[in-house]
Formats: sequence, C-alpha cells, structure tokens
Amino acid sequence: MKKYKILSGVMAAAVLGGASALASFNYQNGDLLAAFGDGGSTDVIVDLGAIANYQAGATTQTFDLNAVLTSVFGSVNSGIYWSVFGVNDTSIGGSNPSVTQTDANTVWASLARSNPAVKSTTPHVSGNSASQGLVVGDIQTIANLTLPSQAGPGLITDYAAGIELVNKSLGGFTSLMSSPYNGNFQGDLTFNTLNNGAGTSDLYQSDPGNHNTQSATYLGNYSLSAGGSLTFNPAAVPEPSTWAMVGSGALALLALRRRK
Repeated sequence: MKKYKILSGVMAAAVLGGASALASFNYQNGDLLAAFGDGGSTDVIVDLGAIANYQAGATTQTFDLNAVLTSVFGSVNSGIYWSVFGVNDTSIGGSNPSVTQTDANTVWASLARSNPAVKSTTPHVSGNSASQGLVVGDIQTIANLTLPSQAGPGLITDYAAGIELVNKSLGGFTSLMSSPYNGNFQGDLTFNTLNNGAGTSDLYQSDPGNHNTQSATYLGNYSLSAGGSLTFNPAAVPEPSTWAMVGSGALALLALRRRK
C-alpha cells in the first residue's frame, strides 16, 4: 500500500508538481475528504485519496496540514471543527471499483472520541439505502464544491497539493453541518461526525441496513495533532497466532459441549 503525505505550502506544491500522489486537487467519486472549518469565511477541504486505501490492508498515513490550518485559522485550536467522510456512489458512474461496499449508498464517516485514548462505541448503520442516500447527497454537495468550475474566481482556491480553500458562502461543509456545527449532515446522519481541535476520530464504514440491529464497520482512526498532522491509524488485524488461539478455544468448547 502506498503511503501518502501532503507537504503543506504553495512552494511544496510547486516543487512536487506531478510527482506527488496528490499533486493537484482532483476529487474522484470514491475518495475520502477531510474538512475543517470554524464558522468563518473559509473552509479547508483535503482529498485523502481513495477510500480503498483505508479498508482492508491499510497502512498508517500522515498528512502535514500545519501550514494551511495556521494560515486560515491561526492555529490548530479548539475552535476548529473537522471531520472525515466519503462516498463511492456506484449508481452515478465513475465510481472506484477497488472500494469494497455492499450498496451504492454506503457512507464512510468519522466519529469523534470523547477521550482520545479510548475508542468510540461502534454506532449502528445510519439506516436503509434510502435514508443513507440523503447523507450521500450531502457529502456529494461538499465534494462537488471542490471543483473550481463550480464557482466564480476567488471563491475556490487551490492552496497546495490536494488542499483547497472554499468560501463558505457557496454552501458545503459549514452550511451542511448547520450552525452551530451539529455535525450530522443536516440531521441525515445518526451521529455527530465532528471533532474540535487536536483529537482523535474513529472512521466507520456504514453499509445500509437495519439501523436497530446492524453496526457500522470500524476501519481505524484519524488523529489531529496540535502541530497540524493528520494521521490515519488502521484498525489492528489479529496475528495468525491469535486466530489459532481463538480456533483452539472454540474447538475446546465444542468438545466440552459434546461430552455434556
């Protein structure tokens, strides 16, 4: 798996040019986005690459966002709200076939931890395909605003490789989260996706289903440091020896039940 890293700053973008995996902001259906805002005039949108890179077999990835966050917001402070989310809408074409999902309206979204050191309680899926389609529409609205052709000059700015500044007057992240940052995409998502300032958010894959009985799938977590580094830490995969112990335990229980 390729490790992606964004080097913040206009100079870094110019030096990296086409060599960087995120050399230009080119959102594709099936990409994860990280969005940052504080209610001011500008939102920061970062393309984290294909969702497939955050599913099975994912590796740790770090994005250096210090320059852009301090430039727009002054610092990585508690007033900054951020979230990670994405969709791979297979119903509209142009989807990424490498992304694993069971439904066109699958949603990937973060869930902020109340304690950075303790994983959040796994939420239920947002709902059936129709209800999750509302969330998909919200996310697609934000994604579409990252395309410079969607607005007049000056309202969308390419800051650096994979980083774009979007005037909140266009709608999108700030507007769809609602004031004061409800964090659930106009109420379409069943949990608050926002973290504020430095902290950790868990990433979940929500395949549509029965909200009362089915849980989302935990993929790992994103941590934002006070220095502006956004790092993805994949969910731990049990070692073969662990699976062997689990299998041995299951066989032992089965043998005991047969004896009884």
